[in-house]
Amino acid sequence: MSDSEADAVTAEAVAGMVAACRPEWRVAGYERAAEGTDFVAFVDCETPDGPREAVLKATTAGFVRPEVARAEPRLYELVGRETSVPVPAVYGSVDAHADYPAPFYLLERVAGENVESDPTALPVDVRERVCRDAGANLAQLHGLRTFDRVGSVGVRDGGLAVVPNDEGGPYADGREWFRDGVASTLDALADGTYFPDLADEPDRFADLVPDLRAAFDERLAAMPPPDPPRFCHWDYRWGNLLLSPTTGETRAVLDWANLSTTDPAYNLACVEYHLLHDGDDEATRERHRRALRGAYVAGREGWRFDASVTERMETYALLKRCDAMACLPLWHEEKDRAGRARVERVHREAVAEFVDGD
Repeated sequence: MSDSEADAVTAEAVAGMVAACRPEWRVAGYERAAEGTDFVAFVDCETPDGPREAVLKATTAGFVRPEVARAEPRLYELVGRETSVPVPAVYGSVDAHADYPAPFYLLERVAGENVESDPTALPVDVRERVCRDAGANLAQLHGLRTFDRVGSVGVRDGGLAVVPNDEGGPYADGREWFRDGVASTLDALADGTYFPDLADEPDRFADLVPDLRAAFDERLAAMPPPDPPRFCHWDYRWGNLLLSPTTGETRAVLDWANLSTTDPAYNLACVEYHLLHDGDDEATRERHRRALRGAYVAGREGWRFDASVTERMETYALLKRCDAMACLPLWHEEKDRAGRARVERVHREAVAEFVDGD
């Protein structure tokens, strides 16, 4: 089912999906979420225990394969059971259905504010708390278990498993997984980004690709061996957090679809990329970085941000930057041409030290 088809999900379908998850519940009303690519709705339910607010999510956009999307409610349950990372409770889930877009599931609706539109509107100390919570949450996630393969987290035979990602795999060597990710991302930049149909300038970053390939080749040749793979929520970002806007307390971490098993340093690099703001001065960015890393070290016995870890994180962060460049047409679809040009300038300045060899 495509995203356009998600727009046509009927009230009858919403009621049917809720009933498939919780047969004793009835829908009193619902409102579709304004953001997101899959079908997400806030649902008012009448239950035997009284009114309850819930969130219904159905995979519709085609960005996540069904075997991967089926992992999301299972991951919510696992994390909620085995850690103190704040996640919504799962009321029910359905892997496949003859009549409704699936997989789909029903979640607790958690009170909190999403500040994706402008996280810098929060005071610096409030954002510092968000970073500190992120470090503590990642430490717990990475402490759950290790794996012998790098890949996507999906469902096989009813249980969580490591499955191929879009590039292939699973991989025995995390460096090969990363190398394939680099090739895929740079190919997209050369060919018009991941979303050429949305790109007003498909060759916006094409001139950087040869130098970026050379930079990654050099870094990969010298990359220290990665740590054993662990669960990694690489999309831990402002848009997937519900917060207290006054204290910065993280009340819920959302969007557990499309998780990977990989080097924890990769996850840390991704989260620092998402939470540390390009527009802040370096002192503020360093303050937030210290908060995240300090909480992570406190939560993972024996962990150090040694030279091997920080070197890998720098290389991983460069790919995360390139990935954002390849996603620019979708992530900044609402901006006009001048707004996209401003985003382009920020990206170019960030990669200049790598492509210019300074």
